[in-house]
Amino acid sequence: MKLLLISILLSFTVGLWFGINIGKGDALYENPLSDPDVFEEAHDSADDQGLIDQGKEYLEDKKEVMKDKVQDMVEKL
Repeated sequence: MKLLLISILLSFTVGLWFGINIGKGDALYENPLSDPDVFEEAHDSADDQGLIDQGKEYLEDKKEVMKDKVQDMVEKL
């Protein structure tokens, strides 16, 4: 009885997964719950506020600091 219930639940889940993807016109293995528009909207919003440029500047600064630290460690050896 447990095996029958588990197989029915598994079949329903896989069928729902494939059904949603077929309805959207996506590949069968893709995540049916993902919404690519959310990522685009978040990127556009962050770009409008200048957060992406600030992040790039921060990473460049940290890259230089890390280079200096590694260079000091190599020199000590």
